[in-house]
Amino acid sequence: MTITKTLVTLFLVVALTASLFNSNILASDVEKTKYTFCAKSLCTDSYTLYMCMTDCAEKGYSMGACIVPSPNAPLRCCCTP
Repeated sequence: MTITKTLVTLFLVVALTASLFNSNILASDVEKTKYTFCAKSLCTDSYTLYMCMTDCAEKGYSMGACIVPSPNAPLRCCCTP
């Protein structure tokens, strides 16, 4: 019984150690999205993300999102090519 507990404990320690060391291998860099146009429209409860995406599509951009373009600025509708 003691040998079984020891083997199970050893196995769990090895499995935990292996999972901790492999965590960095599986991580990938996140690409930042570059917004080329920020509208004067502020994103609010009445001007929603869907409306922002629609406005960007009408202007010929592929995507739009409500973001903070600079520090201490309100949410604005910005578009990407």
